[in-house]
Amino acid sequence: MLDVMRRGQRWIMPALLIGIGVPFVAYFGFQSGNSTGTTSAPGVAIRVGEREVSVAELQRSVDQQLQRFRESLGAELDERNALPFVVEQAKNGMMRTALLAHLGEQMGLSVSDAEVLSRIRAMPGALDEKGLVDRAALRDFAEREFGTERRFHELLRDELLATKAARLIEESVAVSDAEARDAIRYEREEIQILAVRFDGAQPRADLEVPEDAGAKLIAKDSERVRKAVEERRSKLDSEEQVRARHILVSLVAGFDETAKAAARARIDAVKTRLEAGEDFAAVAKEVSDDQGTKDNGGDLGLFARGAMVKAFEDAAFALDPGKLSGVVETDFGLHLIRVDEKKAALVMPYPEASAKVALELARIDAAAAAAKADADALSVAVKAGKSLEDAAREKGVSILRPPVFRRSAEGYIPEVGLSLDLMSAAFALSKEKPADGSVHTLSENVYVLIQAVEKKAPSEDEITAALPLERDRVLAERRMAVESAWLEGERKRLEASNDLAIDLSALLPKSAEPADTDS
Repeated sequence: MLDVMRRGQRWIMPALLIGIGVPFVAYFGFQSGNSTGTTSAPGVAIRVGEREVSVAELQRSVDQQLQRFRESLGAELDERNALPFVVEQAKNGMMRTALLAHLGEQMGLSVSDAEVLSRIRAMPGALDEKGLVDRAALRDFAEREFGTERRFHELLRDELLATKAARLIEESVAVSDAEARDAIRYEREEIQILAVRFDGAQPRADLEVPEDAGAKLIAKDSERVRKAVEERRSKLDSEEQVRARHILVSLVAGFDETAKAAARARIDAVKTRLEAGEDFAAVAKEVSDDQGTKDNGGDLGLFARGAMVKAFEDAAFALDPGKLSGVVETDFGLHLIRVDEKKAALVMPYPEASAKVALELARIDAAAAAAKADADALSVAVKAGKSLEDAAREKGVSILRPPVFRRSAEGYIPEVGLSLDLMSAAFALSKEKPADGSVHTLSENVYVLIQAVEKKAPSEDEITAALPLERDRVLAERRMAVESAWLEGERKRLEASNDLAIDLSALLPKSAEPADTDS
């Protein structure tokens, strides 16, 4: 869920959250018992020009959103970790309304009393049996939820004004059939390529480096080596480990005391046999309920702390080699453990670690240089007129043949890798010029050359069939982008004149990691 929250637009609220187009009635009604109990919270959370959103008002939005998440996610909702993101999104929603209302005023828009009254009349429970606004109920509701009736009217007026501004921005955006057709062609165009990939990011067994290459690298760039040692420290050092065997008598979930007593009797009988000198591995093969290890005499291999459940781990690491544990109870059942070997934790001294890492870096550097040289040599051959396929075969280089693919937002090319630049380059190739010999950097020290095999555009019938939905999609996307640009521009202008302020500290626990509140 948090991943979804993180991906939300800053100014265009995701579908999970409330936009200005949803009337107050979606949250508030004239029914009793709706108060969140936050209207007395002091302070201003957001200031946009002369508009202010109180901590209480922002807290109300946060509470409502959390309640919707509780209803939809139930026990899966981790409220503590979700809170910073919910606060951030609630802030973005209220910022959007405030900024759009501010822009609406700049555009010369206004909201009449009749429009406010019309919105109030549309709220469930707003009218009495005669069809008139229930003034007493309205006053009670406004005071309960917003502090005063005046504040309720201010916020309702701002919502209506923001809606007008948003619609005016929307109406300035249009998408022609030609643009929608171009978008369909762009999205549905397919290409098949062949590719040659040179990976210089890993050492190569076929490349030899001088024995003193590591020492030379330390002398030349000791800081690079030091950082690499720090990054690899967990691999250079070894944790304390034990090699252990166990015998398990399992207990079924929901067991009663009778079943536990029977299991205890079984494990005690096994313990007696082992203490009498029977071979642990042979007894494990005979009686253990652990189907994964019993055929190997209960052998669990070497493991470090954290690999087993705590009770089992504590018992194993407390044993001396060759010793038998007492009965250990875990969620899996009852265990007897014997440790066959113990390995102490080792920290590789820095001189030894730096020498080892420096030599590895030297080998990577050699692999990177060889990969770049191979890619450049292939590029020269292609630019001289050979096809990439022929040039690769002559040099004995492997050729990748990915399946047909379309453009994607991530730039993923099957079997090749992830690169928006490489994807753009692939679709720039044509039948007339299927390869240009360019060497593309996929990632650090990884180089790729590509050649188009076949390129296919959508048919006119396919384009015509997709046109209505695509026009709507492009229009919605463009409207979002244009509105976002308007809001971002106004935000920066207000920020520059010190007419914008945000303080979310009252809504977040001091121990909580603050959300990204860049606004």
